[in-house]
Parts: sequence; C-alpha cells; structure tokens
Amino acid sequence: MSTTTNQLTINGRITEIGSAAQGENWQKQDFTIETLEQYSKLVNIHVWNDKIEQLTRCRVGDIVLCRINISSRKHENRYYTEVTAWKIEVDFNKMRSETPVQQTSETPF
Repeated sequence: MSTTTNQLTINGRITEIGSAAQGENWQKQDFTIETLEQYSKLVNIHVWNDKIEQLTRCRVGDIVLCRINISSRKHENRYYTEVTAWKIEVDFNKMRSETPVQQTSETPF
C-alpha cells in the first residue's frame, strides 16, 4: 500500500467478487484482492452506489489498482475497519507481464 499526496492505493489480483446488497437509497458490493507482495495479503474492499459500475468491468483473476479510503469506527469498545474503493482500474500492463507466452514446437514449414 502506498500514499501519494494523501491518496491511498492498493493493487492486487481479484480473488473473489461478492454479490451486491442494497437498501432503499444505497448499494454496496464487496470484493477481495490478494496483494502482489512477497508475503501477499488478502484485503476485502467495498464499493458503494455508482462505484459498483467500475467493479462490473472486472473479473476474478484481473490485476487491479484501487484508490481507497480507510476508516474505523468504535462499537462496544472494539474497532472495526473498512476499506472503501472510490476508483478501480484494471492494470493491463501487469496482467500482460504475468501472462506466460505459449510456444509451440511445430515449425511453420
């Protein structure tokens, strides 16, 4: 995770996309990514309302860069932390560099 000019970002491979939940005036959908570090971590991220459209363009296995906000709240003397994405971008360059090139042993002649 890195910060630049007060922007938090996290990148990783999508491992799971949950189903959307909705209320009268809101929609929420969760997804999980596995970070691309040496010791990878699983991070569950939420998207709300119109940001769900960005998630619909992604699939399990895609490498994404997420711009996020992290917030915590206290309830009954325990803290609960939530990671919310406000922008999701598929990182096609990393996906290409990790995709193995298939070579065939057949000669074209």
